[in-house]
Amino acid sequence: MEEKKVGLYGGTFSPPHQGHVNAAANFVRAMDLDRLIVMPAGIPPHKVVEDPVPNEARLEMCRLAFGEIDAAEVSDFEISKDGLSYTVDTLRYLYPAYGKIYLLCGDDMLLTLDRWRESSEIFRMAHIVCMRRYDTDASKLYEKAAEYGERFSASVTFIDADPLPVSSTDVREMLKRGDGAVAGFLSDAVLRYIKEKGLYESTLEG
Repeated sequence: MEEKKVGLYGGTFSPPHQGHVNAAANFVRAMDLDRLIVMPAGIPPHKVVEDPVPNEARLEMCRLAFGEIDAAEVSDFEISKDGLSYTVDTLRYLYPAYGKIYLLCGDDMLLTLDRWRESSEIFRMAHIVCMRRYDTDASKLYEKAAEYGERFSASVTFIDADPLPVSSTDVREMLKRGDGAVAGFLSDAVLRYIKEKGLYESTLEG
């Protein structure tokens, strides 16, 4: 088993924008991670992916987006496996090699984590790290963390984030409209890749 602090950051990442990259960098810095595994979801069980693009394209965009973070590496485990992508399965895959994983989640994820598949196993294999937005009611989050501690002996750490005010849905809409402002939310490499491949029906030129 590798004696390193390893973090896991999962998501659809369609496309991966600077908000995702900022979150990953904050995660690595706050938890002093030796390695960050970025895990694009294959078939997420909790959401319908709008405007799907090929899995290989999402992988390549993640490699381009997160490549500026030295500790980050992109895994194709969930994309390559059959069936839905459940966090507990991913943790079971990683746990033998690394032991307890630092799992990054957002406010909404933290509040519903006990309803995820085999949540008790998630809490056994992962130390939960919640990236708390400044505009969130912190009291609800702390209450939930305390509940998880009592029910599952879970560990929850809070780190603050000043997130980029954009979502992947917003970015996809900007790309469809040909809105040049999207350049402020994507790395140059990712934006260039999207244009070259014609992803998200991008109407941007050049």
